[in-house]
Amino acid sequence: MPPREGRPARPAYALYILLLLLAINTLSYADRHVFSVLIPSIKAEFGATDSLLGIIGGPGFIFSYVLFSIPFARLADRWSRRGVLTLSATLWSAATAACGAAGGMAQLAVARLVVGIGEAGGLPPAQSMLASLYDERRRSGAMGVLSSATYFGVVLGLAGGAAIGAMWGWRWAFFALAMPGFPLALLLWLTGPRRTKTVHQATKAEPAEGLFPSIRRFWAIPSLRLLGLGVGIFNIFGYAAAVWKPAFFMRSHGMTMVEAGSWLGIGAAIGGITGSMLSGFIVDRLRVYGEVWQLRVPAIAFLLSFPLFMIIYLLPGGTALYLGGFRIPGVALLSILTGMMSAMWAGPAFGAAARLVQPHQRAQATAMLVVIINVIGSALGPVLGGVVSDLLTGSFGTESLRISLMSMSVLTVAGGWLFWRAANHYPNDLARASQPAAPPSDRDNPVGGPALKESPL
Repeated sequence: MPPREGRPARPAYALYILLLLLAINTLSYADRHVFSVLIPSIKAEFGATDSLLGIIGGPGFIFSYVLFSIPFARLADRWSRRGVLTLSATLWSAATAACGAAGGMAQLAVARLVVGIGEAGGLPPAQSMLASLYDERRRSGAMGVLSSATYFGVVLGLAGGAAIGAMWGWRWAFFALAMPGFPLALLLWLTGPRRTKTVHQATKAEPAEGLFPSIRRFWAIPSLRLLGLGVGIFNIFGYAAAVWKPAFFMRSHGMTMVEAGSWLGIGAAIGGITGSMLSGFIVDRLRVYGEVWQLRVPAIAFLLSFPLFMIIYLLPGGTALYLGGFRIPGVALLSILTGMMSAMWAGPAFGAAARLVQPHQRAQATAMLVVIINVIGSALGPVLGGVVSDLLTGSFGTESLRISLMSMSVLTVAGGWLFWRAANHYPNDLARASQPAAPPSDRDNPVGGPALKESPL
């Protein structure tokens, strides 16, 4: 019988659950990203516009993802992490398969909405489960392994999806990435840790605070407010590029679906992992010269990435570097560098947010940034990129997507400027955060729902 959460776990069992959660979350990110590399094939079959595909790739997914994230997280805390994650993985896998079976754009849009609902219950229960299995000495390492699912998923979704789509068609790419989710969900249900308490005792001891009072409290912190705006504005461009770059590589640089997916997958893996690790290394060493470097490092990375993005979108089609007879497209090589710089904000930003609030408010501060990223960046970015591309088609033809992404890349400068301003406020805000906050009054939390019964799940 699987061990109960909250009790010490054997190292071998904890490692097994970590690898299982890594596999499940890798599939989550793969199912999320495969859509972008299949856009040209879907467009050719259904005759959809870039604007419609952008809506399905952005708001169509993000709306349901954001809407259900907090309810699923609360359900995982109050009922069962294992149960919520099992149901979520089953749901998003079934919805991904439904994308492949779609008979038209309406069915595809509904399926993508359901994928978002399922994936909303993926990461929070997994992180919470790992926190109960690993003590503080090993917890950060375990969380780091789980976080790498983002990059493994991008590679699997882009490179794997492109390869399968080229060989057997875009529908089979969805089917192939959906199928492994079902046995992995069943394996988690049968072998995952069962919980003994509905709510952690430490959480019970902390004063509760309503949603809107929490938002007002966080928004009143200057550096956190500017940080949130910077993250949101940068990710308008970031998510537009994530959805439309495969199509840009194919339209403007003559790549096949497999080539575009492979190069972007490699760039995301190398650049993303390197950028995430490098930013922490640099911040840890520069903070001895002042706390401002916690946020100036990502600000500088944003500002330096802008000229590189401009070069990417100005490079003529076919530009390449030859190394020992091996051809590396110029846009692919530069995408590794921009991917590295674009990944340098996450660690410092979430670390800063955690230090700017009280310990019992850290999850809420992180959630606020996640909602901003998805509501502003993920929802607006892909559709804005598609709409601008459609508007420019009459003047630029097949190069309209190039001009659309190039014009949106200026948002990296705006994001860098906001991070730099946040860095200027950061030391003073840290000093204020070190003073214990008064517990919220009953007026801040007028409604308190009854605790659910303990679940054996």
